[in-house]
Amino acid sequence: MGEWGKWWSSRGRDQNVKCTFCGRNVPKHKAVQVRTGGRLSRDVYEIAEVVSMAGSKGYACISCAKHRHLVKDGIHTTEKEKRMKKRAKEKREMEKVMEKVSKLEKAEKARRATDKPAATPQTAEKKPKKE
Repeated sequence: MGEWGKWWSSRGRDQNVKCTFCGRNVPKHKAVQVRTGGRLSRDVYEIAEVVSMAGSKGYACISCAKHRHLVKDGIHTTEKEKRMKKRAKEKREMEKVMEKVSKLEKAEKARRATDKPAATPQTAEKKPKKE
């Protein structure tokens, strides 16, 4: 199977299924499989010792699956996500570098503050004397 909703080989007539969300009839190979049910509130977990978590399998048409973000929106989305992940990684690396630079600058300032040199004879000799 290529992208979602497309089958590249000829399949003939396929079984139709109903979309769980909108009720549209969709060929089974174009539909997206969805798990429904099986979610309980926190209160039920606290009260009951044994809870059945029976969930049912359903199908969603392509438009409902896209709307509910069950599938990615084609190839462009994956390329965009790759670029965004790359930028985020570069930004994290730059932040690490800037953090190291700021630590080094603070250490340098602290070292300069503690090591203030007194007037040495060499600096006094370099100054021209006025006569």
